[in-house]
Amino acid sequence: MHHVEPLTFTNALLSWKFALWWDLLIAVIGACYAVGVVRRNRRNPDDPWPAHRSWLFASGLLSWVVAMNSFVGVYSHALFTMHMVQHLMLIMVVPALLVYGKPLQLYGELDPSGRRERLLRGRTVALLTHPAWTMVLYSVVLVATHLTPFMQVMLLNPWLHHAESALYLVTGYLTFLPLLGTEPTRWQHFPYPLRVFSAMMGMGPDTGIGVILMMADDPLFPAYFDMRDWWLDDGTLTVLADQRLGGGIMWFFGDAIMALFALILVKQWIRSKGPEAGFGNWLESARRSALAGTYEDTDEPEVRNLRASENVDEDERARQAYNAMLARLAQQERHGEDR
Repeated sequence: MHHVEPLTFTNALLSWKFALWWDLLIAVIGACYAVGVVRRNRRNPDDPWPAHRSWLFASGLLSWVVAMNSFVGVYSHALFTMHMVQHLMLIMVVPALLVYGKPLQLYGELDPSGRRERLLRGRTVALLTHPAWTMVLYSVVLVATHLTPFMQVMLLNPWLHHAESALYLVTGYLTFLPLLGTEPTRWQHFPYPLRVFSAMMGMGPDTGIGVILMMADDPLFPAYFDMRDWWLDDGTLTVLADQRLGGGIMWFFGDAIMALFALILVKQWIRSKGPEAGFGNWLESARRSALAGTYEDTDEPEVRNLRASENVDEDERARQAYNAMLARLAQQERHGEDR
C-alpha cells in the first residue's frame, strides 16, 4: 500500500496529482458551457450572457480541480481532516458555484423551440429537485458516509472513494439547485422564507455528525491506521486526534458555509418582488404553473396557440390555460346533453 509523506507546508505545495478521468469530465463540462455561451451571444448580441455567471461557473470547475488534484485530493485517503475538506468542497462549494453559473438556463435558451425548457419544468426534474427530497437526501448521504461502516470499507477499497466523490457532487447540486438557484425549473420561484429555513436546517446534519466524530472515545475508522505510519510515534496527530479535528472542520465550516448561504438568501429575499418573495405569491404561481402544465401535451388548438406564443407572460398563460379548460369542460357537458 502506497504511503504519502507527512503533510507539511512544503509537501502541500508540491503534492499534486492528475485525476485523469475527473479532469476529462471537468474539461468536457467547461467546454460545453463555453460553447453554449458563445452560441447564445451570437444569437443575442444585444443581450449577452452575464459575465459574472461565467466566472462563477468557472470558479466552481476550478474548485473541483483543486479538490481532486491538489494536496486535498492527495491526502484525502490518508488523513480524515483532508477527507473532510474535500467533502465540504465537493458537496457544498463546487455545486453552489455551478448552480450560480445557471447552466440549465443557458441550456434552455439555446433551444428556440422551448422543448428543453419544458423538459426542465417537467415532472421528472421537479421530483428530482423537490426541496424536501433534496434536504432529506443531503442528510442521508452525510450520515451514510460518516456514521456507518461505509468509510471503513471505502478506505480498504479506494475505487469507492471515486463513487463517494460523485455522490457528493450529485447530492450537493440537487440540494442547492432549488435552494440557491433561479433556474427554469418548477422550483424557480421557491419562496425565500423556505429557502432560508432550509439552509438553517441544513446545519443540523453537519453539526450532529461533527459532534459525534469529535466526542468519540475511539477511532470510528481503524483502517486509517494502515493509511500512514507517520505522526504516530511522536503523537503529534494520532488517528483519533485526526478524526476529532475532521469532525470539528465538518461542524464549524459546514455550518459557516450554510450560514453564508442563508445570509445571501436573506439579502436576495429583501430585494425580491416576485412570487418567490412570500408564500402567497409563490402558491399562486405554483397553481398557475400546474394549470398550464396540465395542458402541455394536449393537441387542443387553444393550447397549441398558447405554446406557440413566446411573448405571453405568466398571467396571460394562466388565463388562457384556464379558459381552455373551461371550454373543454363546456364541450364535454354539451356532448353529455346530446347523448
